[in-house]
Amino acid sequence: MEILSPNSAILDKTRELCSLILQSGEYLENVAKIDTFFKDKEAQASYRNFNKLGETLHQKQHAGELTDADIEGYDAELAALKGNPVTASFMAAEETLNGIVQQVSRMVGKALELGRLPEPEDLEGGGCCNSGGCGCN
Repeated sequence: MEILSPNSAILDKTRELCSLILQSGEYLENVAKIDTFFKDKEAQASYRNFNKLGETLHQKQHAGELTDADIEGYDAELAALKGNPVTASFMAAEETLNGIVQQVSRMVGKALELGRLPEPEDLEGGGCCNSGGCGCN
């Protein structure tokens, strides 16, 4: 469901923001790290295997079958991933890009909530419970 008309000034400014983000050093640097990861089949396989392990352990945890050995194995696999510069850079790049999305979304959301541009102190905390009224307590 589209709320804003295609020629809305809000969408125009949003497109400008998107263009600025796509041209930023933060974006370009992190996309380069992601591209490097996708060119390394071994790094991708290790990352996929780690994710499968995480899913398996999540299921074991819900079933009450998670052991200390499982946790140690998971920690060892995570250390191995972080020890590989390609996967470590990929993981950091994902975290950074997700952080950009969260930071921009938080600022827009806070502006709508407050009815004004948020000040830095309005954005401190980051979690919904810090702004109150979200019902997640």
